[in-house]
Amino acid sequence: MNMVETLVEQSQNVIKLMKDLKKIATVKGQKRAELIERFTANQHSFNVYTYASEEARQSKEVSVLKEKLNEFNSQFDGARFEYEGEVNVDRVNELYIEVLQAYNDMVTALGYEKKVVNINKF
Repeated sequence: MNMVETLVEQSQNVIKLMKDLKKIATVKGQKRAELIERFTANQHSFNVYTYASEEARQSKEVSVLKEKLNEFNSQFDGARFEYEGEVNVDRVNELYIEVLQAYNDMVTALGYEKKVVNINKF
């Protein structure tokens, strides 16, 4: 498996966790905190893989996805260390769509069109 394929696989892991996190954004407590931690760890792995491939480093679409993931992740800052922390659910829902679009743009640009997700059904 080449590094671009690994990057695409890791991005799939991240968006799956993003979907789970979106579903429980309003649920306060340890479960949400643990999911935030898993999402953040997987996002970090994705970021690391972006540096392992010249093609990924040069890709505008990879950069856009990284930015959108960072923005999505930052919506959970209030809940990252406080179980009762607030999350802007409206912004989470908006960014969810933006991240999925950026993901689709990235996988298409990298030649993995078959990995595109249906934004309305994901």
